[in-house]
Amino acid sequence: MIPMDVQVLFTHHHREAMANAAERGFWMPLPLRHAQLRGVAYLTAISRGQSQIQQLVEVAGFEPWRDASGAELWLPFLGQRLELPRPIRLGHRRLLQGWLPQHPQQCQLVPLDALLVAKRLSDCVAQSCCQDGETASWR
Repeated sequence: MIPMDVQVLFTHHHREAMANAAERGFWMPLPLRHAQLRGVAYLTAISRGQSQIQQLVEVAGFEPWRDASGAELWLPFLGQRLELPRPIRLGHRRLLQGWLPQHPQQCQLVPLDALLVAKRLSDCVAQSCCQDGETASWR
């Protein structure tokens, strides 16, 4: 059974980004609040033109990171890549518009249990299972 508070961190990057990040063991620093880190166990990156999510990468932990302006970011350390039991289609783009990250510094959190039972990501967003529609950060 999956704990209820396990979260998947959604962000945006090119198609090979997850493979490259898993090989080197970390993602790029992200603008998350400290409270959002609790429960984040997986990460996935959505690419332009992508129509489904096929895999996640484990998040082993976070380290604080300061960018050049002094803003606090969090650097995710990664484990192995995991294939989903079945691909999850993104679904209705209209429902995802404004929610789906469009840049690498944008991210959203989705409960893993809700994602795994959803037929489409847009169904999950439409049912407000995704952090009450809250955006982690839009820069």
